[in-house]
Amino acid sequence: MLASAVLMAALGYCVWRRRAVAGALPLALAMFLVTPWAVGAALELAAADASTQIVWITFQAVWPLPAVTAVLCFVVEYAGLGRWLTCRTLALLAGPSLLALLLILTNGSHHWMWREFAAEGAGLRPVYGAGYWILIGYTYLLVALRIVVLTWMVVRSPRQRWPAGLMLGSQILTATAALLDVVQRNPVAPMNPTILAFIVSSVIFTIALFYFHILDPIPVARTAVLEQMREGMLVLDARQRIVDLNPAAAKLLGLSAARARGQELAQIVPCPAGLRSQLAEPQAEQSEIYIGTGEAARHYALRISPLTDRRGLPIGSLVLLHDVTEQQRAQAQLIEQQHAMAAQQERERLARELHDSLGQVLGYVSMQAQAIGKWLRDGQVTIAEAQLARLVDVAQSAHADIRAAIVSLQAGTTPTRSFFTALQQDLAAFQDRYGICTELAIPPGVEEQAFAPAVGDQLRRVIQEALTNARQHGHARSVQVAFEQAGDQAQILIADDGRGFDPEQLAAGGSHLGLAYMRERLAHIGGGLEIHSRPGTGTQVVLQVPIGGEFTWRHHEGSARG
Repeated sequence: MLASAVLMAALGYCVWRRRAVAGALPLALAMFLVTPWAVGAALELAAADASTQIVWITFQAVWPLPAVTAVLCFVVEYAGLGRWLTCRTLALLAGPSLLALLLILTNGSHHWMWREFAAEGAGLRPVYGAGYWILIGYTYLLVALRIVVLTWMVVRSPRQRWPAGLMLGSQILTATAALLDVVQRNPVAPMNPTILAFIVSSVIFTIALFYFHILDPIPVARTAVLEQMREGMLVLDARQRIVDLNPAAAKLLGLSAARARGQELAQIVPCPAGLRSQLAEPQAEQSEIYIGTGEAARHYALRISPLTDRRGLPIGSLVLLHDVTEQQRAQAQLIEQQHAMAAQQERERLARELHDSLGQVLGYVSMQAQAIGKWLRDGQVTIAEAQLARLVDVAQSAHADIRAAIVSLQAGTTPTRSFFTALQQDLAAFQDRYGICTELAIPPGVEEQAFAPAVGDQLRRVIQEALTNARQHGHARSVQVAFEQAGDQAQILIADDGRGFDPEQLAAGGSHLGLAYMRERLAHIGGGLEIHSRPGTGTQVVLQVPIGGEFTWRHHEGSARG
């Protein structure tokens, strides 16, 4: 009995150190109340005379009802029903214990607790009065409430089923032992069966306390996080049935937690074929699903992770649902805005090109047509025919410029082709159309995916502009496009065998070679442009482009034509 007192006191101290956790304070109080009860039982056994035994029997009678009340408060708080333990409720619960203490202290004047002590073997047995039986009935009412709450936890709370089940068993054991003590049927004499039951209960509470961590704040914190997190969380068993879920998951599924438990996930969540196989064999992979229809549809990133027991055997899976609808909408809106800005810049570029090329050609045609009409009226047919032949050449050249502009606008409209494949086709089409020999040199060091799609589109248009300049202004017969890679930079050399020009004169007087457009496009992708040329020696255009760069859609104003 003294050993049980020491054990209960030690457990009470351990629980007292965790008194900030819900339920710890009343549990520590219960163990501290059982400790003197066990000490009194030990001293009763050790007493040598009847008067000493009576003292310790009276001493023991003080502690049972307060201990039972404290355990009830612990069970209520542990079950998450602490809101019921208001100050008024606690005062009402404390009232019977104070009344029992008063009746015990004044029993000599009224004998409501026990009328006398009868000899039984080597000890004494109290003959109880009416007040004692009333308090015993009240005590068993409190025990019944504890059993009801713990049974509710075993049925409704899977996470707390094992510790709640152990404590439920200890409560039934203690109630049975107390009943044997009351009806004076003691199979463990001379020990007190109720105290012995409390010893067993203390062992059970020790298991619950240290093995299941019932007063550990970490599981409490984890539970709070799961309850408050925005992502939906579902726990599935090996048959893909829902065994637990947090409020966020219940909200997005449109089901209460009680209704969702026990159902298969595939019955309430749209599961594509690939997702079904992933549920069958979870590998911590991520998928995407839609829940809802029309404007109310939501897009979720779904991640499934396997769950295993201590032996590493699969017991189910953990499903996390993260709502990415707003991110998807924002991303789609950003892409739409980028496309709109790109289209606007293309319109501005095309407007400048048409003004500088086609607009001037049409103005020249209009002036020459008026002059030819005058020469025909004056009878100068030979001069008129010569001018008409020149107009034909100008119109053909303008037609070629228009076709080149259309080809440039079509660049990047075939996303299924790789950059180098599309560029090879551009060069082949240029060679077939104008009879200018083209060659593409790609050394092994240059990777196929070196340029992002948007960067590759801009780079192709720059190369097409260089080809157009080589044809229109350089009158080249062949053009070579060569790639080199140095670190995080790619260098593209576009060399032709045309008539060349003087770059200093170009910078001083200006020209319409499209170099401003090329510089503007390269600036968008973080690149640069150099030109090396001399009259009669052809032209070399060197492009510097970062590897893996992104297209930033920046607007550049004030570009001067070089």
